[in-house]
Amino acid sequence: MEDVGIITDAMTFLEKLRDSKSIQLKFTKKDGSERLMKCTLDFSQIPKSRQPKGIDLPKILKLLRDNGIIHVYDLEKMGWRSVPFLRVEWMTTHDNKRYRIRPGKKDANI
Repeated sequence: MEDVGIITDAMTFLEKLRDSKSIQLKFTKKDGSERLMKCTLDFSQIPKSRQPKGIDLPKILKLLRDNGIIHVYDLEKMGWRSVPFLRVEWMTTHDNKRYRIRPGKKDANI
């Protein structure tokens, strides 16, 4: 696994997620436990019955900006999950590139 960089903002994180077939994340849940999750936003990997009817980009961006939450499809639990950007430690893309997540000051209050 190759460490290739640091992601400091939620929008770059979302772009990497969107551009990858799948990623693996390590983050801390609300209860303090750590979680590894294999997830995607690639609709070709999401069952038709689980795909949203439409995509409300303004709503997605508002949720990200106001709460730092990104919705992803968990490929192991086969369901949609919320990921708290500020508690993500790293992400690994499908081509084994690892990005460390280090939110910058502007993201401290997402």
